[in-house]
Amino acid sequence: MHTTHSDGMLTPAELLESVRSADIAAFSVTDHDTFQGYLDIKEMLNETDPQLIPGAELSANYQEQDLHILAYAFDPDYFEFKNALVEFQQARSRRGEEMVRKLVGLGVNISYDDVKECAGNAVIGRPHVAEAILKSGAIARYEEAFQKYIGIAGPAYVPKENFEPAAAFELVHQAGGVAVLAHPGINDAHLVIDELAEMGLDGVEVLHPEHSLALRDELRQKARELGLCTTGGSDFHGRSGRNQGVGSQKVPYEFFAELLSRTKRNGTEN
Repeated sequence: MHTTHSDGMLTPAELLESVRSADIAAFSVTDHDTFQGYLDIKEMLNETDPQLIPGAELSANYQEQDLHILAYAFDPDYFEFKNALVEFQQARSRRGEEMVRKLVGLGVNISYDDVKECAGNAVIGRPHVAEAILKSGAIARYEEAFQKYIGIAGPAYVPKENFEPAAAFELVHQAGGVAVLAHPGINDAHLVIDELAEMGLDGVEVLHPEHSLALRDELRQKARELGLCTTGGSDFHGRSGRNQGVGSQKVPYEFFAELLSRTKRNGTEN
């Protein structure tokens, strides 16, 4: 799940209300390159709420392919992890500024202040740039920003500064957490699971709105072969037309229990 601290549309308080109305026993907030959403919601919890575990979604690159790594159940006070995320947040700001420079050169009338206004307190990402382009009147629909300007093949695209997978796994493990490959059905990330497992990957996200039944079965089998845990989630952003609602994936509780058992192996209990 994502909040306004990254590319989600709901504030932490609003997301917590959605969680409370869903029939779930446990959840994690996995904003991009920050766990501020988790920290905010943690302060709002009461004893009747579902169990919350720390989460963040990290960006990695392998063989010129973008990968997303879900960090779960880590120690949020681990300094090296917090410091690494601050550095990536700063890199995201520099990336946003460069995209704006390219867009201005293409005749799009926006400024970096426009992007920051769209982002609010969030870590800067392409969705905020897309919103600024939409507000400028240069496009008629949000999706056009990616299709015309800032998609991977677009003229204003700027690559992210990403983790190397092995470095991301090591950092998560040092913080006592578990590293899971997010939505491996997107961008064919499932094709490199074997290599990632050799580097230290702990698990695979099987249940995701973009995964077909056939792919889910394939991912379960792959996880069994490699000794990886299986996870799932809604990847909720709150943006119209993007994925499904909170609790939509009906993740079995045994997935969660296995995840927590792996945190104990890594030295942390949550």
